[in-house]
Parts: sequence; structure tokens; C-alpha cells
Amino acid sequence: MIHPRPLLLALLLGTTAGSALASEPIRGAEGIGFYIGIDSLETLSSGTYAGLDNPNYGRLTLLFDHGNHFHSIGAYSLVGTADAPVVNGTNANNRIPELYARIDPLPGALTLTPGSGDFAGQLVSGVLDSSAAHHEYSYLGMSSIQTLADAAPGSAQAVLYGSSSGRWSSALDGVQVALKLEYITPGLKVAANGDADLFDESNLFLLGAGNTFDFLPTFYTDAGSAPGTYSVQFSLVNLGSNLSVRDGGTFHYDFAVAAPVPEPGSWAMLLGGLLMVGLTASRRAR
Repeated sequence: MIHPRPLLLALLLGTTAGSALASEPIRGAEGIGFYIGIDSLETLSSGTYAGLDNPNYGRLTLLFDHGNHFHSIGAYSLVGTADAPVVNGTNANNRIPELYARIDPLPGALTLTPGSGDFAGQLVSGVLDSSAAHHEYSYLGMSSIQTLADAAPGSAQAVLYGSSSGRWSSALDGVQVALKLEYITPGLKVAANGDADLFDESNLFLLGAGNTFDFLPTFYTDAGSAPGTYSVQFSLVNLGSNLSVRDGGTFHYDFAVAAPVPEPGSWAMLLGGLLMVGLTASRRAR
């Protein structure tokens, strides 16, 4: 079942409440379901903190393509009372898959599946089958919001780019976007561009020039890894000359290593053992 969340969550996402499941992402064929933009909203216009300065203003922000609008992931937010608000370096909607959309059985993470080629013997991320839980969140590629800028007027791409009254559509001139690793579950690694471990020597990886970059990561762990949830926490950092663009908040990706399914022979042995125990107990009861 899909777990509902209050209207407050919709306000944090920067959109109105709607369907929990998104359509296929605009650049899904390229594996891209996320964008990075700059928040241009100076003043919060609704909710508990309406009229106060937006703590995410001018910050790099991860955006999930949700059809005709974006969901901001891990944006700076305010907590506490309106009279004495405290700036928080993330928000309640800071995990992928989004918490409100997670489907039982929880924890509702993205399933890692057996790899091949360079990833043989590994469990890897990738676009999940359309029937799989959280399929819409499995397009893990990121790109600059400006890669949508030249869309034909009225197209789905143009609608997405200009959504929320153009809140996210500012140019990223003079920005060099980097991904900062804040935490990763031991055993989980990130690969891209032929590099099998992006963070083996540094916790920063440069994605590229703010207006043009694409980033297609693969998250993976050994096929023999213990079942459970494997998580990674990132933030976005500006390494460029445009100092008016500030670093972004923290966000997480959650992946699942499933428990191995017993082979048919193992099931037969188990059932046979249970049958013998039952017969022995029956004989003793006579």
C-alpha cells in the first residue's frame, strides 16, 4: 500500500499534492530522472514560515522529475516555531525513494540486481522493470536543469523546465557542480565514467560545468553482501567562480540487498525434515 503524508510534505516538495507515482521521466531513455538547479524563491509563501526568508534560496538543489513538476530533495528548510526558526541543512523529503511513496514491505528501498560484464559478481543499481516497486525512482542519472532549456514551447520538457513559475530554471553560469560524499554504508560503492570507485581517494567528485553536465552513476556491492538496506548520503557543492550560488542540502539514496531465495532442492530437504519430525512426534504420542 502507499503511505499517505500530510499536505505539509507537498509544500516541502515545492508542488501541490498529486499522484504518488510519476510518469516516465523526460530523459528516461538516457537513464536520467534527476536534475540539479538553483532555488530562486527568495521568500517562503505558504505554511508555518510564510513571509520568512527561504533558507534554500540561491542553493544548488537536487530535483526529481515528477512528470510536469519537480520534487526538491534534501533542500535547506526551517524547523521550530515561526517566532524562532532554525535553519536545517536538509528537509523531511530527503530520501530516494521518497518516504511518502514507499511501498510495503518496508523499508521500500531500490533493489540491487545481479550485474554483468564489468559488474559480474556484483549487485548493481539500474533502471528497474516497470512492474517493480519504485521503478520511477530507479532512473538515477543526474543532469543540469539547463539541458531542458531549449525545449519546444508547450512540450512536456518545456512544462517541466518552467514548472513552479520558473523557480528552478536559473542559469548555472560560473558554477562547477560537485557531489560530496557525506556517508556510505560499508561495502557499497559508486562507479561512473569508467572509474570503479569514485570516492576511494576523495569525498568530492566533480560532475562538471553547471549548465551542461550529465552524470550516470552505478551503485553496487558484492553479490555475497549481507541482506539489508545500503545507503549513501550526498550534498551538492559549487566549486566554481560564481560565489552567489551556495552549496545544497543533504540527501540519501537507499538500496536493498535481498535475502537469497532457497533453491527448490533446499525447500524439498526442509519439507522432508519437517515431515520426519512430524512422524516421530506422532509415534511418540501413541
